[in-house]
Amino acid sequence: MSSHHSLLHLASLLRQRHARPPGFNFFTTLRGGNDEVRLHSRFLAALLNPRAHGLGAAPLSELLERCAIRDFAWEGVRVECERWNIDILVTNARRQALLIENKVHADDQPEQLVRYHRRLREAGYREIHVRYLTLEGHDPREDSLGELRDLEEGSYAALGYYADLVPWLEACLGRAALDPPLRESLAQYRQLILQLTGHDMDNAHLETLAETLLQGDNLLGAHDIRLAYDEALARLQARLWRALKARIATQYQDMAEHISSDSWSEASLDGLCRDHVQRRQNSKGYGLYYWIPGYEKTICAGFEIEYAIYLGIYCEEESEPERYGALCQRLDAAGHGGSRNAYWPSFAFHPEALNLRTPSAEQLAQLSDPDRFADLVATMSDELARLWEVCRSN
Repeated sequence: MSSHHSLLHLASLLRQRHARPPGFNFFTTLRGGNDEVRLHSRFLAALLNPRAHGLGAAPLSELLERCAIRDFAWEGVRVECERWNIDILVTNARRQALLIENKVHADDQPEQLVRYHRRLREAGYREIHVRYLTLEGHDPREDSLGELRDLEEGSYAALGYYADLVPWLEACLGRAALDPPLRESLAQYRQLILQLTGHDMDNAHLETLAETLLQGDNLLGAHDIRLAYDEALARLQARLWRALKARIATQYQDMAEHISSDSWSEASLDGLCRDHVQRRQNSKGYGLYYWIPGYEKTICAGFEIEYAIYLGIYCEEESEPERYGALCQRLDAAGHGGSRNAYWPSFAFHPEALNLRTPSAEQLAQLSDPDRFADLVATMSDELARLWEVCRSN
């Protein structure tokens, strides 16, 4: 135990010496760093578009090479965002297509990639390449990929933001040396990706820590610590869930009396958090929900998790169209600036999207500090209680 403590203490000292707080980044200032469509997909599509900057076809050519896609014709090349709901679509006059499904954190929809592939076939594209882009480079769920696994070799592959996009961006940075605005944009976007993937450690800090681990039996201690890291993340997430429930129970007793049985149970919570952190295939969605009086247990305010915990009002548009529409109007009038889909007339990662699978150093600092943790719990529970009150009032 003492050797592990010594190693952790040494790592802490090295962080104090080398680590620097994240600098200004206009991507996170203008858009949340996790915004798949309006930030990542748009920026990547613009960089792939040969007519959008001074690098010409080089970025697209290098990405095609990284994707092992050869003989992709340049005649009539077109790069689009959100065409047929496809995040990034590259096509040409020879009816070749590259489909990139961009998943920074969001979960897959059933048969999502299959549907996109069929849509392109129906539009007359003969050679279709599918690339599934995530932070870690993992494959989609089986029901999303489906029959695409059986296509000819090279038609489907997974891409990773850190493993694939960072080297690609570094190549683009080298080409943009004489274009300061583009070079700075690329550098800041690269830094954002490093932060999102948990690789935001500067070279001096990384080299010093790596050399330290190679001394004596430090590497064995690091191995043990790495194995315990996911368990620590799961316990940290469970602590956040319990703190949210406890604060609502003490500060908003009226709402607490309407807790839904669909909420996580104390007996299941630790296992749910472990499955989530480790991305187990059989992991189930879970949350903390409170029925809103007057709606016969069809509408609730709640917290739910994807990569981070978000909060909002749950109401299915298909089964409750009138109530869904009325809730949208009420929430808009109350100034709740969240997003909206067919199940949530309003939802938001509030106050920010805390990545509970691969948190950045800054996010770990927030979750580990008792005062900042308490502020986070108070902010999230207060906002949910406000929404609950807005939607129950006549």
